[in-house]
Amino acid sequence: MEERALVQEEWRWVEGLLPDDLERSAIDRLAIRRRREITCASDLLRLVLAYAVCDFSLRQTAAWASVIGLGQLSDVAVLKRLRGAADWVGSLVVQCLQERGVRTGARVQRVRVVDATVVSKPGSSGTDWRLHLGLDLADQSIRSFELTGVEGGETFQRLTIERGELVLGDRCYSHGAAVASVIERGGHVLVRFASHTFPLLTRAGATVDTDALLATLGDGEIGDWPLAFRSRKVLHRVRLIAVRKSTAAAEQERKRVRHEAIKKGRPLSARSLAGTKFIAIVTDLEATLLPAVDALELYRLRWQVEIAFKRLKSLLDLDRLRARDPALARCYLYAKLLAAVLIDDLCQRLPAFSPWGYPLVPSPRQPLAIAATLD
Repeated sequence: MEERALVQEEWRWVEGLLPDDLERSAIDRLAIRRRREITCASDLLRLVLAYAVCDFSLRQTAAWASVIGLGQLSDVAVLKRLRGAADWVGSLVVQCLQERGVRTGARVQRVRVVDATVVSKPGSSGTDWRLHLGLDLADQSIRSFELTGVEGGETFQRLTIERGELVLGDRCYSHGAAVASVIERGGHVLVRFASHTFPLLTRAGATVDTDALLATLGDGEIGDWPLAFRSRKVLHRVRLIAVRKSTAAAEQERKRVRHEAIKKGRPLSARSLAGTKFIAIVTDLEATLLPAVDALELYRLRWQVEIAFKRLKSLLDLDRLRARDPALARCYLYAKLLAAVLIDDLCQRLPAFSPWGYPLVPSPRQPLAIAATLD
């Protein structure tokens, strides 16, 4: 009984991190239709998290619900409730992210690193689901997400852009229309340059040979060229920033590119091999706001989103999708993301936790005055 009381107390901590309108949102999203056994939104969410985060089977989830006192459910009854909760759990993730607010006061309000990872269903080695993630670079917390099928490509166009934020992406996001969509909505971009998908022009609108520009760089030399690109007949001003890699780094990249080409069964062009000698990025920010060296250093931090994916896959087993049913799979993945967001929030609140079970109230007495009373 004491253990059950402790679990209930800990669950109240989690409830405090959730949106206030939990019950109403569950009804609106049709997650709760008949109040039999599972009678409220809080209990339904506990059921969802037990299945997804604890990686219980449907039968284990039903047994856990009985032991914890949520209700007497069969594995089929659990399946039906989880299927019906998928849209609701996804909306909770969005609400939690929205409640984190938007920073203001800086010319570049936020740096958001975006990327996507693949999740396969049981028995599949291909792409069945694609998780698009946005990571706040300042506090390493999840700021945006989208779950799509195999058809959901990586592009800035699927993002909601906050005015003044800087969005950072790899080569997959290097498309003129995608970059223009960020700029036109008041955001800024810093993206790895891919010459075959993102042709650049002079600021007068003339064609420019970017390969020839990169070839002029010597060892360790940084190039910073004011250029432009055209999207829907509008000319947008950008900068191409690049640095030549060391011989060892270039050779390592060539090996990676060759391996990738062999793996995917596609020919490797001379242009792709030439591109392995450089790190080239494109940004719309002027040098007064983001100098070339700072831009290159900032791009190096893109690997933080890779670390975030590794955390989701190693700690929360995001890539161990056990459900073949589409609705159940969505519920499972959304619940994993909700758990990640709640863990982020709990980490931010760690100072509020204490071994004596309650937060300390600051005392008006100064440490020296307290020490004097102990003499």
